[in-house]
Formats: sequence, structure tokens, C-alpha cells
Amino acid sequence: MFLLPRRLRQLLENKKGDDESRIFLQDEEIITLVRNAAKQQGRSEEEIITDFTRAGWDQLQQIAEMEERWDSLSRREQQVAALICLGHRNYQIAEILVIAPETVKTHLQNIFTKFNLRSSKELRLTLKDWNFAEWWEQNQQA
Repeated sequence: MFLLPRRLRQLLENKKGDDESRIFLQDEEIITLVRNAAKQQGRSEEEIITDFTRAGWDQLQQIAEMEERWDSLSRREQQVAALICLGHRNYQIAEILVIAPETVKTHLQNIFTKFNLRSSKELRLTLKDWNFAEWWEQNQQA
């Protein structure tokens, strides 16, 4: 899935009404994006706008779903997930959190189940756009 331009995401997130949709159609960056896509694909601008809107909505739904799954994790599971996404190995996570390596594995299995994933690599890919360095700084108290 492609990421939508920031302006389009903001408009979709704010659930713009009829008056604001006119603002959307006046945004030069978006107009250019829509025209170029329509030209490249040999489709109407209306079809492109519909597709962009659907894609944006789908992306927002996926983000909300991932945030909901994140919120379902225990604090310790969140710490383990964050450290995995920051590139740490299981033994390093055990050392950082002062827990047994087997406990790290148990937390990872719980995380994988809640996110419907099978591996740390899948977890990193799923949450690749999240800023875990900042999250870790704010949440490093055990």
C-alpha cells in the first residue's frame, strides 16, 4: 500500500464536510497529483479521487486497528515490542528489562497472537513507521 500525501491524509482524518471538500479540490498539490495519476492511468480524475479516498480511508482504518492492538498489549509486552522494533535481539531485551530470555519469548508469542503475526520480522515490518525511539524515551520506566 502506498502512503498518501500528508495534506490528503489530514483532510481525510479531519472528515471534511462539503465546504471543506471544496478546499480539498483547490489544493494545488493534490490537484496535480490527481491529474498526473489520471493521465498515467488513462482514467478520469473523479475515479482517481475516489480511489485515493478509499485508499486513505483504508489506511486510516489499518492505523486505528494497529493502535487498538497496541493498546491491548500489556506494558511489558509493549516494551518488548518496542525493543524488537528498535532492532534488539531477544537476549538483549532480556538484559535491558532484567527478565529471563524465556519470558521474552513468552511476551513475543503473546504479541504475535494479538497482532496476528508469526515473527519479529513481521512485527518490525508492521510497525515500521512508528517512532519507537521516542516512545522508549518516554516509557522506559519499568
